Amino acid sequence: MESTILFRDRQELQSADLNNAQDFARASLDHVVRDAVEAGKGYVGFFATKTAATEVTLSAGRLYAGGAVFARNDDVVVDLFNALPLVTRKRIALVAFGRSVDTDVQPRDFLIDAQLGTTEPQSVAMESHRRCEVSSVAGTESPDPSYPATDANVTVLAYVLLDTTGIVAIEQWAATQLPNLRLVANRVTALEQWRGQISGQVDTLRTDLSALADRMLAFALKNEVVDLTQQLEDLRNKVYEPGAYIYYGTDHFLTDEGSNPGHASFDAVVGEGIRFPEAGSATSTLALLNPNNVYVTLTNGFVLPKYGHGLRMDLTGYSGETRMAQYTYEATAIRQLTRSRERRRYGATREVCTNGTWWRQGTYDMAHNVFRRDGETWEVINGVPDRMPNGQVIPNGNVHWVRVRQFWIDIYQEPYWERVTATASINGQQIAQTFLNSQDGWLSQIGLFVSRKAATGDVTVLVCETSFGMPDLTRVLSRTTVPVAEVKVGSVSGGIGLPSLVETRIVVPPTYLVAGRRYALVCVTTGDHYVAMTNTDNGVVQGTFFISTDGAFFAGNLTDDLKLRLYFAKFERTRLSVELTALQLAGGILDIDILNEGITPPACRTDFEVQVNGAWVPLDGAPNGPNLNGLAAILPLRVTLTGTTDLMPGFGLTGSQVIVSRPKTSFTWIGATRTLGSPSNSIKIILDLQAYEEAIHDCTVSLLTGPALAGTETADAVENVILPDGSLRRTAIFNVSAVSKYAVKIVGATTSAAALFHVGELIEFSQS
Repeated sequence: MESTILFRDRQELQSADLNNAQDFARASLDHVVRDAVEAGKGYVGFFATKTAATEVTLSAGRLYAGGAVFARNDDVVVDLFNALPLVTRKRIALVAFGRSVDTDVQPRDFLIDAQLGTTEPQSVAMESHRRCEVSSVAGTESPDPSYPATDANVTVLAYVLLDTTGIVAIEQWAATQLPNLRLVANRVTALEQWRGQISGQVDTLRTDLSALADRMLAFALKNEVVDLTQQLEDLRNKVYEPGAYIYYGTDHFLTDEGSNPGHASFDAVVGEGIRFPEAGSATSTLALLNPNNVYVTLTNGFVLPKYGHGLRMDLTGYSGETRMAQYTYEATAIRQLTRSRERRRYGATREVCTNGTWWRQGTYDMAHNVFRRDGETWEVINGVPDRMPNGQVIPNGNVHWVRVRQFWIDIYQEPYWERVTATASINGQQIAQTFLNSQDGWLSQIGLFVSRKAATGDVTVLVCETSFGMPDLTRVLSRTTVPVAEVKVGSVSGGIGLPSLVETRIVVPPTYLVAGRRYALVCVTTGDHYVAMTNTDNGVVQGTFFISTDGAFFAGNLTDDLKLRLYFAKFERTRLSVELTALQLAGGILDIDILNEGITPPACRTDFEVQVNGAWVPLDGAPNGPNLNGLAAILPLRVTLTGTTDLMPGFGLTGSQVIVSRPKTSFTWIGATRTLGSPSNSIKIILDLQAYEEAIHDCTVSLLTGPALAGTETADAVENVILPDGSLRRTAIFNVSAVSKYAVKIVGATTSAAALFHVGELIEFSQS
């Protein structure tokens, strides 16, 4: 105690001395509670239970208010019959407040004459209690009732939802509950254990990042690789270019350019080389074998492992509200991007060709030729193949590809692209909040806090990328509309501005957000809604609150942020195999081509597997991949997703394309017609034949000549040279007479459809 009463022998004792001894002890205890436990308002106990149709019983408890402790040692019964709504629903707040009460009245003698010793009895209170009183505050009747506003002098214990028949639900109010030190100690212990688990990884991040930065200095940039590839192409042209020529050209067979697929004799596939055509094929889409698989989450045709919602960003505090209706009502055109695609190809036709490196040259649009399905119309931005989010143009810079024997995989590394888009127009007032995303993850749920809402006006929530730090509505990633009936509202309770706002949780389609990028949440509505704001967590969100003034420009607010929570997918498993419908082809399957929407984050894997001879084998490079030489007519198929509880890959079913086939044992390729500026007497054709074996393969080069290309010229000389990589370079020389128009014809054959070769490159030149 800060103060005490001093007592001495034979000293007069007065009532004030005894009262002060108690008052000093109470004041000291109040100081301890206020300084170390709770300076504001909080309660312990007072658990609310429904004991009758309109009756709530609160258990014994204590109220802490400014250091003083007010107690209620008996149960309190609150009858809400008179508060029942007449038509719809109503919310009632059960509140507590403290007051001092004198009790235990007893008759006591009081001395009225000290000389005669005369006394007089009086009835007086012998005890003074700090008593906690309980009351109720009724809200406004409504189909979706709001939380009632409460006075600053009371503390909310619970909210009760009533309808015309009685109590519907009781919500114990946790915001004002006083935390127990034992529970706090347990939470601290859990945090210390968690820190011990990750400290070894986190504490070394600075060193790891420094080492990574040093390593990056030794790597070439993508644009440097593009420049080097172009210079290599120029050098090759100079090496093979003759001293004098009428025509000179090369073809890497990455696209149909340089081929004549419309020719009646054309029967080949052009794709990183001239390859054998299909003898039979079947096209289907990916589908779940069990549509009711409880271990996956299927959203709009996109599959992710089963997940919950884990809170990753929480903007606490409360600084007021913003009325959305005060801003400009406008019609805004939005452009929604779609998930990019992944492609996996496996089979005998997938021998690696050295010309794949020429994708980096920039002359070819790899995404257009690898990821586009037949019949699609793609959007081309500024006429360039690829554009990074910051606007930097890097030809094919967003595509990662792997080529190993019998297995090709192509991944468009940007999770959302502009090749396939959807446009729409939305009406209403717009507000937006940008934020910096610090970790890769799937945004799965958004928490908004609406302080007041109108009777009408749905809310559309957009997740989009940013441009120059502002929301970019031409790069929308997801769009979700929340009906006004599902928008929850709250009010401000407590005299010190503590919010008792209700969170509206909006489940959004799983949207993959990349670490280190800035995104925006845009809210559009026609209703007169108010949203809660905060000014305490800008260091967490690292963003800006914006309002739209003309549909294109957003005015920023550097003081307040939109109060919100961001939830990311928290996965139940780190590895999951999902069975799909089987692949089928009459006559047998020797080649598999899977094209689908897919996002495989760093440190994650997506593996497609087929079942051969009762065992699941992933599509992988030989000799690890499955042996399809048995030409199975039915192949069970599954996909295995591997990652962490925070990050997993996903794949799309809708719009997917699976082509199973088996190749022919011969091909015929016809080149584009060459019309020379002057007649030629010598034409030389150079072919690189890769995976070519003389014993089982055959390849013949000839020329189609004449005005209608009806004549055929055979080679006068053929030279073969084995290159260091094992390829065969075949040079065919044609001594012709005044040829001014021709086309190259290449015919290949193999003894087995499981042992194929391909033409990797063609160089041709004509001389007089």
